[in-house]
Amino acid sequence: MFADPSKATAGPKPRGIDPAVFRQVGRLVTRVHKEEGIKLPPDAVLDEQADAYNALLARAEDPSDTDELMALLAWLEARLKKRLRAATEEPGTGKQQA
Repeated sequence: MFADPSKATAGPKPRGIDPAVFRQVGRLVTRVHKEEGIKLPPDAVLDEQADAYNALLARAEDPSDTDELMALLAWLEARLKKRLRAATEEPGTGKQQA
């Protein structure tokens, strides 16, 4: 009547961070902020990197496909620039200037 718990499957295995893609996202975040004249403290850079990486995964059809993620870096760069420019043009709506 009851299923044997020892035969239950654990479900989908959690996906780990792809170090190569995460590094590329970090470089992108740092470069774009520098180009836009925004200086971030180190912990804020890591927060931005993590947010950008998560946005990249959400955009991908197959988040485990490194080639697809790398191809989406151009989209991520455009998105980040647009957000930072909007925040600069409308103070109080985005990132604070250092």
